[in-house]
Amino acid sequence: MMIGDGGKQHTISDGHVLPQRASEKVVVASTSPSAVNIKEEFEADIMQNINRSSNSPISVHRVMFGPEGWTDLPHGLLHSIIVLFGSTRDLLAFIATCPSWYAAFMSIKSTLGELFPPVIFRNCADQTSSAGSNIGNTWELIDPVYPSTPLCRLTPPSILDKMAVVKCSYGHAIFCYDRSLVIMDVLIGTTVAAPPFPLSQLCHITFISPEASPDSYLFVSSPHCLYAWRVGSPSWLHCDFLNAHLIKEMVSFKGRVIMRMRQKLYTVHLAPQFHVEVLRVDCRDYMDLYVVSGNLVACEDTLLLLGRNGEAFSIDFSTEPAKYVSVEEGGLKKWAFFFGKKRTGQPRLLVNPERMGLRGGLVYQLDENARVFSYPVDGNQNEELEPEPCFATINAYLARSPTSFATWV
Repeated sequence: MMIGDGGKQHTISDGHVLPQRASEKVVVASTSPSAVNIKEEFEADIMQNINRSSNSPISVHRVMFGPEGWTDLPHGLLHSIIVLFGSTRDLLAFIATCPSWYAAFMSIKSTLGELFPPVIFRNCADQTSSAGSNIGNTWELIDPVYPSTPLCRLTPPSILDKMAVVKCSYGHAIFCYDRSLVIMDVLIGTTVAAPPFPLSQLCHITFISPEASPDSYLFVSSPHCLYAWRVGSPSWLHCDFLNAHLIKEMVSFKGRVIMRMRQKLYTVHLAPQFHVEVLRVDCRDYMDLYVVSGNLVACEDTLLLLGRNGEAFSIDFSTEPAKYVSVEEGGLKKWAFFFGKKRTGQPRLLVNPERMGLRGGLVYQLDENARVFSYPVDGNQNEELEPEPCFATINAYLARSPTSFATWV
């Protein structure tokens, strides 16, 4: 279940927030091209994509003039069109076209992350605005290529006015205040509130949507317990777990939730009973603790461990126990990795970044001012960061327009 699927409203136990239809939340900024021009350009792109689709089950004539019309196009055809888009701008226009196309997008949303270039999700609270504009409660998506024209602006419910965003995970921003938690899908703007957290001390917080599961989960740790909330359910699951406050990362990999705490890995089982199990991985003698405490990153069919000293390892699950395998030089060229100002959690990935004018094997990281820096993923993180030349435009824009929070999505 996706948080905003089909524009449905979920019944939330504390009644704080109810998601709305995406068309009510995603607002094209006033500086964007007119909706009419976007629609005309978009329909032209659709026709080109249909002409290139040899397996299209319907003819172009029927699409344009047949009784079913645009809103009745089969999801299979719409999916083949979505994967041909080259920009998030086209994707947002597609989502806003009609409820049927929105539903088609939601049905394959979890598979699209690595195909589209990342955008920046940022708070507009620090921008100068006229009285009563409520700009402090506004968030925007920015295409790094055209930063002065936001892709869209999202105005969440007023409940978020007093809440702080703690992190973004798998395309969702997590807001927190005291024991209250709200999740927002940053691409379509829907929000949903979790039941009040049972404790006042919240440690590690993350959101995960396992690929093989129809459900999404919010995970929160306390000093000696791990909690999980299945989105839409009335209560929290929990299991005892010593030193749970030391959890560093949780990632979704092939339908499994894998967690790192210190130098050990664990598998989080959600059914039939919520519990945590040690994941045995053979650690080579030459792997020091600085390597094993690196980033866990799920890349398609590969689970990587990116060491802090520039070494990278994949985890081979074909043996018992599993084992770390050193990644050969150049083995990470297929991906570009996009981290926020803290290199923690699952980064935003882009497959074959050269098609977008970017370089593979690099980390593109935001600093505390949301400027973009880059360095080799197999390089040393402690080296001084250099501004990324291909992001000079976005860096100059963000220097003139500071923000309190920004991250890649």
